Amino acid sequence: MSSPDCSDCFHSSVTDLNSDLVKRNVTYLLIPLLALLAACLPDPLEVKGIPEVKPQIVVSSQIIPDQSLVVLLTKSFGALDASGDSDPEELLASITLNDALVVVTGPFGSDTLQLLDNGFYGGVTIPFVAGEEYHLFVNSASLGEVTATTMVKPRVSFAEIQADLFLNGYGDTLAQITYELKDPAGPNRYMLNVQEVEREDVVENLLNPRAFTRLVEDTEFDGESFGESFRVFPRDYAPGDTVAVSLSNISEEYYQFMKLRQDNRYSFIEYLSEPVNYPSNIVNGKGYFNLYIPDVRFFVLE
Repeated sequence: MSSPDCSDCFHSSVTDLNSDLVKRNVTYLLIPLLALLAACLPDPLEVKGIPEVKPQIVVSSQIIPDQSLVVLLTKSFGALDASGDSDPEELLASITLNDALVVVTGPFGSDTLQLLDNGFYGGVTIPFVAGEEYHLFVNSASLGEVTATTMVKPRVSFAEIQADLFLNGYGDTLAQITYELKDPAGPNRYMLNVQEVEREDVVENLLNPRAFTRLVEDTEFDGESFGESFRVFPRDYAPGDTVAVSLSNISEEYYQFMKLRQDNRYSFIEYLSEPVNYPSNIVNGKGYFNLYIPDVRFFVLE
């Protein structure tokens, strides 16, 4: 249960989602959790005598464009349990949890999420309302229980958005994003994600080390229109590449969480492995339960 920027209810048809649809949605909407895994696996160390640490449940959530909630459940692992030679697909399969009861409770009652795919839960109609609190309960047969509480953030959409190729003069071709938004009155914090979309290889999309995240606070433009351009580093883009650009209105707590992760070179490993130094709203676990609704736009770079 993580971010809101879709709408206030699940489509009843989500119960018929197949694994391809679920994976395609989370490819660009769970970037904050999985994007850096492939690039950040540490080299193996020959260390003996370290006591084994019991894994914990790691939660990530997202409201996706068809207005459905998807919760990804994984388990933490030790820094010595994986290396740069690890197969990303095998690693992902080894840390996902498929034995959990997942329940979301809000002002209109409780709903039990269904297991849609490896580690992904969703598939029920929940009328999410901005400003209301929702509670997450997870009971895994193998790892026990975790709980979390969060409030639905109002959706903020792009007023204007464009993505283009940019040649920096040093032989690098970057993606340049130009956008504008209308900031609601009061303190707001935004997360922008840029992700290349390659439907041929869903796993590589999920584990893409080249995904880009930008964080913005409205301290200088509270209640006003705001626009800017930024360039996406570090990879080279080519004409015909497809990118997904998303804008999410996120909580102050999640903003600080993401800011810490951006400042850490090995953010994904330190996020999942022991010890963990990141804030979390998961009781007895890790990660973040968010209900923010992203505005997602697709562009073919020319």
